[in-house]
Amino acid sequence: MNTAGQSPSAGETARGSQEELITPGGVALIVLDHLGPDTVRQVVTFTENEEGEGVGVMVRLRDRTPHNFSVSVYPPEQAQEFGPAGECPPSPERKGEASQCRVLDDGTTVMTSEIAEGFSDDNADGSLLWGSVITPDAGAAMAMYESYDDSPAITVAELEDMLSDPRLTWLTDPEVNESGETVDLKVITG
Repeated sequence: MNTAGQSPSAGETARGSQEELITPGGVALIVLDHLGPDTVRQVVTFTENEEGEGVGVMVRLRDRTPHNFSVSVYPPEQAQEFGPAGECPPSPERKGEASQCRVLDDGTTVMTSEIAEGFSDDNADGSLLWGSVITPDAGAAMAMYESYDDSPAITVAELEDMLSDPRLTWLTDPEVNESGETVDLKVITG
């Protein structure tokens, strides 16, 4: 039994099903399922993080435009930093930014933003797509795609669809990780 504020252990969830911590291969599989091999050139991860830290991948797309694209999944205790599940925050109007937020039937909050400027200091002409999903008691996921021009290779709808995938949670079905083992995932050490 979990105490308040602790995430369930692998195999123990509020639903009582057998689930396990998502792996970088599991995250890569979900990205490929949504964007496809025609869009994704390579998925990269770094050596394993310490227990309780997020799991993430960097995605290299086939477009010729320089870009930065990452997808990360976080445990429930870190998900609280994104805000509460089941509600949308007030959306202040910001010049050059289009934001959306919706709450799914299960209480999951999905937020996306499209910003008409790059994130990196050397990106004066780019754009940024950012999204997060906060799932009640199951953690959070975040994706950030920065293009170095104003025509991103993926859309906000594709980003939202990927983030809304119920498999993209801290604890996932073991079949996701097993299938993720077949993904050609480059591991960078150091």
